[in-house]
Amino acid sequence: MIIGANALHLRQSRGEHFLLIDVRDVEEWRHATLPGAQHCNVYDYFIEDCTEQGLAVMATEAAAALAPLFDAYPSATPVFFENQVGMRSPRGAWFCWLIGRDDALILDGGITSWRDAGYATDRGRGISRTIAHLPAPAESLWNAQVVCSREQMINADGLSAIIVDARRPSEFDGSFVHPCCPRAGRIPGAKLLFWEDVIEDGHFLSPEAIKQRALAAGLSLQAHLQVYCHRGARAATVMAALRHAGFNHVSVYVGSWHEWAEHEELPLAFGL
Repeated sequence: MIIGANALHLRQSRGEHFLLIDVRDVEEWRHATLPGAQHCNVYDYFIEDCTEQGLAVMATEAAAALAPLFDAYPSATPVFFENQVGMRSPRGAWFCWLIGRDDALILDGGITSWRDAGYATDRGRGISRTIAHLPAPAESLWNAQVVCSREQMINADGLSAIIVDARRPSEFDGSFVHPCCPRAGRIPGAKLLFWEDVIEDGHFLSPEAIKQRALAAGLSLQAHLQVYCHRGARAATVMAALRHAGFNHVSVYVGSWHEWAEHEELPLAFGL
């Protein structure tokens, strides 16, 4: 799930094949990236309806965008990276997990850690893809274990299924709302695990440190943890961190607050 710069370089030197995927802005990739890295925009995609049908469409669109990369490197392990671990590289890996590529990795520390270790960079050239909506995609298979629907969020009981809010505290308590969202607040019963609290200096915290913060937030190793944020990116970072810490039942509500706030029939909660 997570690989360090030194481990990646060592395994490359031993002949292992990796599909390096830069998820930063395309101009950054073209300027300087890991040698041989390809590019994919995984950040701007937003699901239109987080239902079973909508999730199937999303998986199909992700698979269509990533297919040329996989086809060009058929035996390679995907590794997603950005400047440091943020909300893009975990989301890229999450898209892979969604479509059944469980081998996808996140470069811990990103390109900054690669450079700090003394390894060279090169100009980006090759394939650049964007996960985007297709005119009429045919449905494909997808991994239901890493994603949850709006209905699953509604039915979360707080015991066997716990809702996790990865947004900042001001979003959680309703004092801040993004201009694109018609309502402020949080999903009732949600536990706050701020996404920046699972990383430090562009790296994931140790598994034990993440575990302690998650338990202190009211999460359980046995429960199904359903993570959301604003539009699904920060939630992927928290999901990756929780899985890194031994929480095996974690999924992302990719519709997140942007979708929940649009449904006036759905309840809100405020305050800490």
